[in-house]
Amino acid sequence: MRNILFCLDFYYPHIGGGEVLFTNLAEGLAKHGCKVTVVTQKFKNTPSREIHNGVEIHRVKSFGSRYIFAILCLPILWKLAGKADLIHATTFASTLPAWLVAKLRRRKLVLTVHEVWVGIWDQVSDASPIANFINDKIERFIYRFNYQNYVAVSNATAKALARINIPIDKITVIHNGVDYQFWDPNKVNHQEKRNELGIGDNEFLFVFSGRPGFSKGLPDLIKALSFVRETQPNVRLLAIVSNAKAVQKGYQKVIKLIQKLNLDDYVILLEPVPRKQLPSYIAAADTVVVPSLSEGFGFAAAEACALNRPVIVTDNASLPEVVSGKVLFAKPSNHKSLALAMIKAVNDQFEHIPKRQFLLQDNIKKHLDHYDEILDEP
Repeated sequence: MRNILFCLDFYYPHIGGGEVLFTNLAEGLAKHGCKVTVVTQKFKNTPSREIHNGVEIHRVKSFGSRYIFAILCLPILWKLAGKADLIHATTFASTLPAWLVAKLRRRKLVLTVHEVWVGIWDQVSDASPIANFINDKIERFIYRFNYQNYVAVSNATAKALARINIPIDKITVIHNGVDYQFWDPNKVNHQEKRNELGIGDNEFLFVFSGRPGFSKGLPDLIKALSFVRETQPNVRLLAIVSNAKAVQKGYQKVIKLIQKLNLDDYVILLEPVPRKQLPSYIAAADTVVVPSLSEGFGFAAAEACALNRPVIVTDNASLPEVVSGKVLFAKPSNHKSLALAMIKAVNDQFEHIPKRQFLLQDNIKKHLDHYDEILDEP
């Protein structure tokens, strides 16, 4: 029985693409007979230790700072590593403590890389110039360590790693898995949530979900909506976005932009809904829009495609490799290009891409095989 120790910035019940990946992976490994332990940050109303769906979770109080977590997690990580066969970490802050403990405990270490922002922090991040400068230096620094392997969640991420001189023979592509039972179009009703939201039969609804900041492209989408409404007055936008403290600055900018463009009556802003309710909101869309400047995998796009919803995505990073069905592409950080794609969507002028699937069982099996390969190395 393999004993796998994860060190992660965030984990269940925190919500995000990385958390979806590692929750599915950790629980899947546990079902396959592995001993799986996770060390992660503690958030309000979460226990310091629990076993959830076969995964033993240790949460470290770190006052909401991933950098403090990187220091305070060391004692428990050291203790648990004593019985672990392998340590699996991910970018960003969890990388440093995982590498240190793996080095001192002489354990194999795998690093999952979602996306590479080296050299482009100032283009894709909402943080201050100083913060972007520091984060860029930290990211460059963590890639200097010796890992047994880098797991890239897409071919786009693998290419980005190669561009910063990570040896190709140390990069393994394992696409994230999508839970197709959860994102089953037969389990949701397109009309039900629209009725609840007050969306008329003659209205065309675009749906966005993600952070309100610059990297996910919401400001571009708001500007594009204003442009589209000049010729398509029946379009509306549902944006499911967080207004948590960490993203409050970006959230307020979005509200001001909506007001400035007189779109208050045409944009529905919702705080993140419980995950089990999310498919019904995505299913309500006439088209889902993912205008990101950077995506390591693009769960929002892949999940919308799983629900058979048409999508508009930016033609960059991993998005072109994960979408299928009815698809339109727009240029990143270009609200006019996005607006033209939205007008095409209203007129049902989509490209058709053959169905793609990213099965959970494939993700889990590839990780198991990968662990075996690494652990069998001398």
